[in-house]
This record gives sequence, C-alpha cells and structure tokens, in this order.
Amino acid sequence: MALFLNFNLGKVRHPRHFPSAGRRPGDALPPAPEEGGLVSQSPPECVSELSSASIAPLSKEFEISSQFNELLPALLDQSLDCVKLICRDGRVQYMNRNGLCAMEIDNLSDIMGQQWIDLWPGEARELIQNALANAAVGPVRFDAHCPTAKGSPRWWDVSVSRVEDNEGRWLGYLSVSRDVTAARLAKEVADISAAEMRHRLKNSYAMVSGLLSSLARGNAEREQFVGEIRDRLAALGVAQTLFVASENAPCDIRELLPALLNPFSHAQCPIAVASLPEAVVNQGQADALALVFGEMAVNSSKHGALSSNGTIAVEADVAGDELLIRWSERSSRHVDAHSRTEGQGLRLINRILTARDGSLNVEWVDNGLDALIRLRVA
Repeated sequence: MALFLNFNLGKVRHPRHFPSAGRRPGDALPPAPEEGGLVSQSPPECVSELSSASIAPLSKEFEISSQFNELLPALLDQSLDCVKLICRDGRVQYMNRNGLCAMEIDNLSDIMGQQWIDLWPGEARELIQNALANAAVGPVRFDAHCPTAKGSPRWWDVSVSRVEDNEGRWLGYLSVSRDVTAARLAKEVADISAAEMRHRLKNSYAMVSGLLSSLARGNAEREQFVGEIRDRLAALGVAQTLFVASENAPCDIRELLPALLNPFSHAQCPIAVASLPEAVVNQGQADALALVFGEMAVNSSKHGALSSNGTIAVEADVAGDELLIRWSERSSRHVDAHSRTEGQGLRLINRILTARDGSLNVEWVDNGLDALIRLRVA
C-alpha cells in the first residue's frame, strides 16, 4: 500500500495508520494518539527556524504545489518522531525539526542532498538498501542502531513507505524513525536480570540435589526417592532452556509440552502426551504455558490425579489461528469441591493466559476435570 499526498487538501496518510501495512509479523503497532491529544513543543534551540523556503528543493523534487509547500513544514513539525522525505535515488530532501534535534544535526543544509544510506553506520547499510528496495512495493518496518551526528548512541524503530501523488506517480519515500533507545536499554537490563535469575535458579536446583543426595546416602529407599527428585529438577532446568536460548525465539510445542510435563509424570500417575501438531509459540506464550502447566501440576499433586494414582492426558491441535491444548485429568477420588475460598490457582492461570491473548475453560466431572487452553498462533 502506497502513501499518498493529497495536494489539494494538504492531507498525509502515514503507514502506521494501516494495521496490515507492517512488514514484520507479530509486531505491535504504535499506540494511536488520544482524540484531541495534540502535543506541542517549543522549537528546539539546536535548530534554526524552518519555513517553506527551507524546503524549496523538496518542492522541485516532489512537485509539491505552493499551497502545500507552505503547509508541509508546520505539518511535519507536529510529529515528535524523526520524519524524512527521501528522493527515489535515496537522497535526503527534508527532515523535520524534531528529527534534526534527535539526530543532533545543527542545520538541515548539513544533510540536504546526501544519500540516506550514508547517514547510517556501515553494519546497517545493507539493511537500509533493502528497506528502500522493498518500500517501493510496500511499507517496511525495522529496528536498527544509528548514532547521532555527534556520536550519541541511539536505537530507532524505522518505517519506510512509498510516496505517490494523486495520479499514482512514484515521487520517493517517507521515512519515520522513533527513538526507542530508552526502551531498548530497559529491555537489555531486564534480559540481564532474567538471565541472572535463571542462573541462580539452576544453581539452586544443583544445591538442592546435592543436599538431598547427602541426606539419603546410605539409605537405599531414600536414595531411590532422591534419584527421582534429581531427575525432575534436571528436567525442569532443560524445559527452561527451550525458550530462553535466543531473543524472541519461537518454540515448537512438540518439544515444549513434553519438556514441561515429563518432570511431573510418575509411574502411579503417568502424564500421557498425545501426538502433537506442528505449531510454534513465541517466547511469551512459552513462558505462559510453563507457568500454567506448573500450576496445574502442583494443584494436581495436592488435590488431584498426581496424588491419587490417577491419569492425565494432554493433547493439542490447531484450529484456524488458534492452538488448542486439552488437559484431561482423572483421579481415583471423588471431586468434593471445584474451588476454594483461599485458592488462587485458577485465577492466576486465567490472568497469565489473558495477558497472552489466550483463555482457559475448565469443566469438572465427578472424578476430575477437563481443561481447554486457547492461544493465538501465527
């Protein structure tokens, strides 16, 4: 979908307004501004006043009418993002006031006519070249690192769209870059903290296993029990590594579900995992499933099949854009109550799944329950 400039009405339609225009599946769109929520800013001191005269070359390249030529600077300066108009040959013809400040560029003339690709570091230039080539067909969006003109490190969320006039003539490109440096740094801090927590948890597993082994040494019955516990702790550690190996790495449920469930299965109550379909979940959904199955298994070990020589069967299938996972639990005891006043397990599971655009439906039977987990998949 191209971006159009309506010269008669002075109207610009930005690619962010089209939910289907992104080139990266699964990406969340930037939030729309609230109704009437115009944000005003004082002109930054680092940039001289922009006027229609400062974009005279733009009018020639883009064949913009004089009426729109007067309106364009004020219109683009309303954006807090870095907005650029780029010719078909890749030369920068305009950057708005806030963009100049964000990039620490003193004057528009410093970059006018330069190749946009030359403003990026060497490692990002192939990405920029491909973005321009692909944007001629449809909007492109990507994240990349680009320091400012004065060397300050910055990360940008960039969209590039084709610009056409009312007659469909290709004039060039519109690029909008949002400074996401703070969010990027915050995520790096969170990732480091999460990695440290996982490392400590892994060490805790090893420490608990060692303590149990020392306590059971010399007692054959205890040693057998401790061996089973060690195997379960090791399996839990393996399950964690499936979806934390790389950032946002998708996880195949044919690997994930057995790894999450096997640590809780035992001879008196095996957890039977049926043949699973080929489907992947993202890291957030994998985290949610780990928490959900952990909570359900713990609950079963206290009140259900895992504590009473029962059975648990888990199966999954894909219906449209939904992954359906069924947990069927049967206990040797009669179910006396479906919930407890002080119980928080089901409420926690529902909150976890809702946060991942999923849901849980539980149907109780005389000696167990049937649970259906729904998650959206690409």
